[in-house]
Amino acid sequence: MDETRQRADQLLDQALAAAGLEDPRPAYRDRLKALRAGTPDAFTRALEYFEQKLVPAVAEGAEPLGQWVAYGRILLEDQGPGRVVAVAATGRATPYRPPPQGELLLFLPEDGRRPIVTLLAPHAPSPAQRATEDLLVHGRREP
Repeated sequence: MDETRQRADQLLDQALAAAGLEDPRPAYRDRLKALRAGTPDAFTRALEYFEQKLVPAVAEGAEPLGQWVAYGRILLEDQGPGRVVAVAATGRATPYRPPPQGELLLFLPEDGRRPIVTLLAPHAPSPAQRATEDLLVHGRREP
């Protein structure tokens, strides 16, 4: 792993810890694998964005969490547009405004047949955030 990538990873790790958020990289890697298997052109675009824009920007001091949310959108919008909402600890959802502040961030596709996806999640979600994610992302109505 080169120095730029190491620096970007270190800055992301620090930002995640400071904001009390889970690491989005495993879920984003899964999405990349799905793109590689199903939409090679979108996979190539996402990989180029990661290598040429995301990593250098974060390594050079851009706010890491907002950069990763933008990358998450790129990974998801290959199938169509959507919007990102921030779910506060109270359960109230508002349009996402960067940078993330420890809220639950969800990608809501315009096409209601597509699933809602978590972009960033708190380490310790509030009961309202947990219920929101359970219902909207996982389809569970009861804990």
